[in-house]
Amino acid sequence: MSHGRPGHRVRAFRASTPPDVARKRLWSGARVRKLLRRRGSVPTPTPVPDASSPPGSPDARDASVKRILPCMLAMALAAPGLAAQRGASGADAPPMDGRALVDRAERMQDMDDAGALRLLDRALPLLTAPADRPLRMRALGLRCWSLASTAEAPAVVRAAEHGMAEAARAGDARAVADLRVCRGYASSEAGALDAAAADYDFGAAEGRRLGDARLLADASVFRGELRYYRGEMAGGLEDFKQAYGLYRRLGNAGRQRYTLIDIANLYADARVADYDRAIEYYRQVLEANRAAGLGEGVSTAYYNLGSTYESKGDLAGALGYYRRALELEQRAGDAGEAAYTQRSIGIVLAKQGRPAQALGWFGQALAHFDRAGDAERGAQARLSRAVALDKLGRWTEALADLETARARFEKPRNARFLERVHAERALAFAGLGDWRHAFEARTAQLDLQRELAERLKEEHTSRLRVQFDTEKKEAENRALLRENRLRGQALADGARIRALQTAVIALGFGIVAVLAWLVFKHVAAERRMRTMALTDELTRLPNRRHLLALADEGLHDARRQAAPFSVLALDVDHFKRVNDEHGHDVGDEVLRRVAAACRAALREGDHVGRTGGEEFVVVLPRTDAARALEVAERLRGAVEGLDWDEVAPGLRVTLSVGVAERTPADAGFGEVSKRADDSLYRAKAGGRNRVDLAGV
Repeated sequence: MSHGRPGHRVRAFRASTPPDVARKRLWSGARVRKLLRRRGSVPTPTPVPDASSPPGSPDARDASVKRILPCMLAMALAAPGLAAQRGASGADAPPMDGRALVDRAERMQDMDDAGALRLLDRALPLLTAPADRPLRMRALGLRCWSLASTAEAPAVVRAAEHGMAEAARAGDARAVADLRVCRGYASSEAGALDAAAADYDFGAAEGRRLGDARLLADASVFRGELRYYRGEMAGGLEDFKQAYGLYRRLGNAGRQRYTLIDIANLYADARVADYDRAIEYYRQVLEANRAAGLGEGVSTAYYNLGSTYESKGDLAGALGYYRRALELEQRAGDAGEAAYTQRSIGIVLAKQGRPAQALGWFGQALAHFDRAGDAERGAQARLSRAVALDKLGRWTEALADLETARARFEKPRNARFLERVHAERALAFAGLGDWRHAFEARTAQLDLQRELAERLKEEHTSRLRVQFDTEKKEAENRALLRENRLRGQALADGARIRALQTAVIALGFGIVAVLAWLVFKHVAAERRMRTMALTDELTRLPNRRHLLALADEGLHDARRQAAPFSVLALDVDHFKRVNDEHGHDVGDEVLRRVAAACRAALREGDHVGRTGGEEFVVVLPRTDAARALEVAERLRGAVEGLDWDEVAPGLRVTLSVGVAERTPADAGFGEVSKRADDSLYRAKAGGRNRVDLAGV
């Protein structure tokens, strides 16, 4: 979670699946950034306004554009003045009192955190009188945020805690809350996400209690970014919209733009998938940055547009925007941001079926991340490179990258990235024929998918429960006040209480109905996710886990009823040659069509599933060897008769099939399946495009 000044940018990772597509934050720097924290000279709380128009409304978008341009132009015009002020801070400058130093440090903070920090260190020893206490509290907060851009996270945490202790002794609750938010930011930079979340929650609660809109907005936007990073999409969007509305009411165009990009990033996430709205916001920011001459802001907007086009599936458009961003970053000498864009170009090339070209881009990005000691981005780049290596069949190299990435993502328990790592590990192990480890990796992936789904469900349920309890308590308090106020008017009091009770009951029924509807939606979503977990993504057939469950059930029935039971092992002949000669996209289409042909040729009650790569297994309940041979020949003939001219002229696809019937000596499905596999190997050795029956 990083924050920055205008003209700088940082990346915030999407909480979607897959996690290898990222949006750049509005600003960046070498290591630590901050949100603009301009304060008024008098630390008077600004009342919290009501919720404003949502960012998606036309008046909100117009107001955003109108405020962005003046803000950036004002900063551009202020730069010469700030340079002159810095020049006046030399040995010939006249001495300044504490207030002048704090005011000047606050003005410098947007452009020179180190210079602002020096001024604040000079000011604090001068602010010791009781009358200077409010100004000293303000200086402590400014110092913490300046330090966040110039020092390591532990030093920022120590400074924040020292300031909190002093502010608590002074009884300044607002300063305590602001310093806690600063500590939360440093904690998030150090990876202590739970501690950061607790500090942001405290800051938001204090901002609401004290009626300080600025404090509430700042805590909300930080907390929203943390929730977004953790994949808590609903909570993150709620915080961003709250912060956006507060900044809009306060007239703070810089922070409004910052939050607008947070919202655009979230709209561009696959779980929200409102890509057109995200593109609209990114283009607004692009034009504003271009008009103000902010080159780094322009390259950031290009990157975000490329990322969104990638999410839409327009890979050519995404590649064009990424290359524009890379050109500007390299021209500016920003090696870190250029490396991240190189990784994104590699991802798009891999998706276009050009994994060999993608490896060069990943290598350039990794070389920089390793030199810079950026383990987080290095792990993400290795995950992306592993995907390309999987496509090239270089599974051992892919597993090496995936193990390095897994070790990094397990430290903060990043479930989103870990889920993708395990998915790619399952594919790599399957490619190596290590089915046991492939099954374990797929199981770990499914467990993480359930964890993410449960987290989202609990988030919605908790929010509704809090809302219901709050509204009920408020209704009870209103009833009690009315009863005390109208005690002497018995008849009128009774009528009002009955009306109030009716309203409360109606409200309760309404909330219960909404809660029941949401529970129904959650149950339906959980069922959909379970179906996805049991289905092969490419062919839409049952996956290995699902097929094994069906086979065990059919074998159990066969034993109980003394009925025959047969298994077919299918393999697409020369499938590697298809991938090598025609590309992986054609290979995927071959698998889809073979799966559809097999499914259409089977009888009701038979089951076909994909067990990995080009391999399929068919379970035939109540079928003896003779009938199984007929089914196998029907499947082989159905695939041989497919027309492939529209896929790849001259392409011919055939199947080899192994057949095995259950015998009394078979202890389980594994024995029947092994004999079918042995028959499959004999069919391949005998010339392919044939059926072979296992001996008893």
